[in-house]
Amino acid sequence: MSKLGCHKRKSVEDADVDLIPIMNMFLVLIPFLLLSASFFHVKAINTSVPVLSDAPSVTVKENKIKLIITLELNKDGIHLSAMSDELTEAQLAEFEFNLAKESQDQFPFEQMYVCLEKIKQKYPASDTVILIPDDNILYDTIVSAMDMARYTAEKNPLFPNVVLSGKVG
Repeated sequence: MSKLGCHKRKSVEDADVDLIPIMNMFLVLIPFLLLSASFFHVKAINTSVPVLSDAPSVTVKENKIKLIITLELNKDGIHLSAMSDELTEAQLAEFEFNLAKESQDQFPFEQMYVCLEKIKQKYPASDTVILIPDDNILYDTIVSAMDMARYTAEKNPLFPNVVLSGKVG
């Protein structure tokens, strides 16, 4: 016989794997990962999208006339204008304002609020503001403008419907 055949074959037994260290590691790792995770609180701002409509307006009285106010936020300040089917362009020109920035980063929201109050006093049925920010306007500035357009010291909000829009054209 050959020497290779003489040797008894050793039987290899399966060794038990010790899983206790791995389980201990996960026992420490899972609470650490849960504590280090950050959770986001998402808040929503109620707004709507402008809609084109061909429906004719039927209001006749001045206190029933609805104006739609447009606020354009740009690098120079705020441009405020009004739109209505019932009024002429000369009447609407009375409500066109260019409000320059007070400083490099501060928009004239107080002046804007005074202009909006003047419009609301003359046409109390008006309830919509379209806000058109430029691309470089900060999110906080947009939210501040929306808040100022809605805000009033009385029970009724100034302009409750604030529509966020982009520039057209």
